[in-house]
Amino acid sequence: MSRLSLRCIKAAFVCLALGLALGVSFAVHRAYGATLRPLHAELNLWGWTTLLIYGFGYHMLPRFTGRPLRRPRLADLQSVLAIAGVAVAALGWAAGAAHLPYALAVGTVGASMQVAAVLLFGWQIAELLA
Repeated sequence: MSRLSLRCIKAAFVCLALGLALGVSFAVHRAYGATLRPLHAELNLWGWTTLLIYGFGYHMLPRFTGRPLRRPRLADLQSVLAIAGVAVAALGWAAGAAHLPYALAVGTVGASMQVAAVLLFGWQIAELLA
């Protein structure tokens, strides 16, 4: 498996572990669920699910099509942008739970990074399937 795929898959498992730990904490401290639910969703949906899709997509689709990625450096950039986007957006949600004034700005930056990563992934895969 390529370094690119492993990077995404490892980051996905880190997000899964953090998201699950946060979910378990909701059972212990019910009030956490009210304030940290968006962070929990971020880690599980964007972190675990999306990063895992990127990792397996970069591994499987070139094999299914019989062609390598046309722009592997762009794929590296996309994976770093996606992982960083999840981390920054998660920080934004955590800052929001702490009622910090910059939470919205941080979350917006993270979400923008994630959207850029989705578009780059789509471009990579569209070129591969064309």
